[in-house]
Amino acid sequence: MKPSSDARLALSGKLSKLPGHKAASRLMEASFDWAPQVASLVAFAIGAVALMAAVTPTSHRIFGLSRSEILIQELPELSASVAGTALMALALGLRRRIDTALVGALGLLGFFAVYAFVRREHIPAAAVCVAGFVFLFSVRHAFYRRAGLAALAPSRPLYLAIAVVFVMAAIGGVLWASEKPGFAEAPWWALLTSAHIGRPGRALAVGILLLAVIGMWQMTAPARRAPSVPTEDDTRRAKALLASAQSARPDIQLALLGDKSFFFSEDQSAFVMAARAGASLVALGTPVGQRAAWRSALAAMCTAAEQSSLRPVVYSAPPDVLPELIELGFRIEKIGENAIIDLASFSLVGKQRQDLRTARRRMAEREGAVFEMITPPLSSSLIEALEPVSQAWLAGQQTSEKTFSLGRFDPAYLANFPLAVVRLHGRPAAFANLWTTPDKQYASLDLMRYDPQSAPNGIMDFLISEIILWAQREGFARFDLGMAPLSGLAVERHAPLFQKLGRLVYEEAGALYNFKGLRNFKAKFGPSWEPRYLAAKGSWSMTIVLAEIALLTSGGTRGLFLKPVKAEASGA
Repeated sequence: MKPSSDARLALSGKLSKLPGHKAASRLMEASFDWAPQVASLVAFAIGAVALMAAVTPTSHRIFGLSRSEILIQELPELSASVAGTALMALALGLRRRIDTALVGALGLLGFFAVYAFVRREHIPAAAVCVAGFVFLFSVRHAFYRRAGLAALAPSRPLYLAIAVVFVMAAIGGVLWASEKPGFAEAPWWALLTSAHIGRPGRALAVGILLLAVIGMWQMTAPARRAPSVPTEDDTRRAKALLASAQSARPDIQLALLGDKSFFFSEDQSAFVMAARAGASLVALGTPVGQRAAWRSALAAMCTAAEQSSLRPVVYSAPPDVLPELIELGFRIEKIGENAIIDLASFSLVGKQRQDLRTARRRMAEREGAVFEMITPPLSSSLIEALEPVSQAWLAGQQTSEKTFSLGRFDPAYLANFPLAVVRLHGRPAAFANLWTTPDKQYASLDLMRYDPQSAPNGIMDFLISEIILWAQREGFARFDLGMAPLSGLAVERHAPLFQKLGRLVYEEAGALYNFKGLRNFKAKFGPSWEPRYLAAKGSWSMTIVLAEIALLTSGGTRGLFLKPVKAEASGA
């Protein structure tokens, strides 16, 4: 299967042979982007109207017929109900550019054109179906993905939309039946069994039956193909590239977490790490490895997404990788800012750092806190001593371990990194593991935990201050305090809608996540703010992608909504 860029090249080659090819090329190039969205809406709308028409049948003669003759008489409506349901169900496949969905939609639109003209004698409806057929056929170049039947199954939102159509159709069917003789005296089951007033019910029932069959098949069929788990050879190559990565950011160390697939460049000198989230394949940050091979690695990820009928996405992309993303056709939106400290100029001296100096002195002198940096190899006894601290933090926050963009308390994972530990009276009270880059350009925090029962106020200020000073002594150039989500979005009236919505959430959604508190907490350390971006294919999918990523990083809906996140919880 060819990725979208290859499909575009093939299309351009064909158009170049046509008269007036420049205008045709521009038109077809534009349709390549918006055709799937429009096609899915057209298919759903025509399917919905067809279903509602099927349950309000025409008044063909039906009295005095046998049951078999009645079924034959109703066969067009029953078929239209099944076809309408099927066409609505194909809407998601069209949106995902699946070629099988296109073929199915063309066949169903042809059926509806005949049905509307012959059975309903409705020429405008037949003309609309023909127009839909012509439109889909003319943009067939945009449906290049080959996928199994599982890729055609409706999603939960689509099931809900179809259910709404069924409710509307049922209301219309009851209104149609209420105008027929004997409706007032008939029992409720007559809406299915009566020779005349049961016609809408039977048409609706076969549509519901088809939807139920699709749902049962979807639940019992094998899961849609997803990116494969890395092999031992993949993991070995990835670790080698981690040790020599160019223009690396500290979060490349998340490749060691074991929850992501790896996609390597053609020359094997760079890779992208990604995981599936809903209908998306989400890569994190920048590719890892040689700078010249970044685009090839991203293209490999896009190809894998195409083959699995998934949307390619890059989350938390720094400015370095934007040229490659733009060249590969991603749409880019700012989603926040990372707090970056210049270690060459960092100091706790001065009025602005008074609070940090006070917390540091109080913890050391009054509380007897001792800071310790422990480098690998780590002893098993140390990990065992830190585990109760981690469990107490999770219980206090009423949350679970996060995934994808942060580490978790896993001895095998933590064994790869330096550990910063704060002890009170000889017992661990707080800790954090550190990410570093091979060229010592960056150090960063990953997991941060403290015991809320025994740790005094200010322990996190003390821990982070000591870590930053350690990184400064070790010769690192910058310290990354991580992202402040939705921070720094555009406020001008010319800003795109996505930015305005993000700004609204930042200002008003403190009950779910303390966005402002998190930024203010990081601002105490005097950082500069570097933008982070979300990149995805398509123009209408950014909000959906953000929701998928939120579920992926939080470990599911339970982790997302259990408790508003505190400012100090940013590292967990």
